[in-house]
Amino acid sequence: MTTPDTFLQIPANTGRETRVIVAVNESGGSVKTTSVSALAAAAATEGLLVLAIEADSQRDLAHILGYDDPDADENIATLWDVVDGLATLDEAVIPARRGEGGPVVPGLWLVPGSRRLKELDDKLSGTMLREMWFSRLMPAVMGRFDVIFIDCPGDLKLTTKGALLADKDRVEVMACVKSQEKEARALTELESTLTEMNKAFGPLGINLGIDWIVIGESVSHESQGKVYSDSEAQLREAYGQLVLSPSVRRSTKVAEAYSAQTAIPLYAPASAPAIEYRGIAAGMGLTKETFTA
Repeated sequence: MTTPDTFLQIPANTGRETRVIVAVNESGGSVKTTSVSALAAAAATEGLLVLAIEADSQRDLAHILGYDDPDADENIATLWDVVDGLATLDEAVIPARRGEGGPVVPGLWLVPGSRRLKELDDKLSGTMLREMWFSRLMPAVMGRFDVIFIDCPGDLKLTTKGALLADKDRVEVMACVKSQEKEARALTELESTLTEMNKAFGPLGINLGIDWIVIGESVSHESQGKVYSDSEAQLREAYGQLVLSPSVRRSTKVAEAYSAQTAIPLYAPASAPAIEYRGIAAGMGLTKETFTA
């Protein structure tokens, strides 16, 4: 029988196949963290075991999943503590919550980020195969979860490259964008970076490409801004089925959910963005039926 206490413990390693989905974009503020928290919560609601790893020093993902300042809590190990050798990755896993100190979210766990992650490039500067830093940590959590999301900072530096190489077999690259021309240019930069990484790490079996594109803060009608609707249309024309449907429309509910420290599908399940994120999750195969088929 599953009880609330069950979700305080990290799942056992059953050797299950674990999907690793990395949320990236060179541009900051591109709805990566909102999308990771929403899709992770939607997948957990579907009955999947989900881990969200925060590789961003902003710590917004930890905030949304119930922890306002992980650095200030001596009982919590952050991703920086793992990099620093003070904990293993599985020891840093904590249950996601609805609000600070609120109830546990069944099926959803978190490895919180730290403000010190901004020092990561310097810390790893003399490390052998420094781009592979994340892959050395991952065996501690692989086989325990159905899905692992990694929320990256808004750049394509060492932290993000490490996340893209987190699983030597295959990571799924999820580009998160807004319907703006700047975001489309950032996708081009991402493609160039993935090409360079494939050249460098191809002998290790690495073959990266954009697998999913999530459009957030979209407009619901052309009258709200033709330039935005045109940009979205161009994205869909250029990238075809990689662009998931539906787009996630702008909504004050997203800001309210952030303030409440709760992922949008849990905060306002009947709201437009919650429904849209559940549709995107289904399009990505993040359902129990897909995993048991």
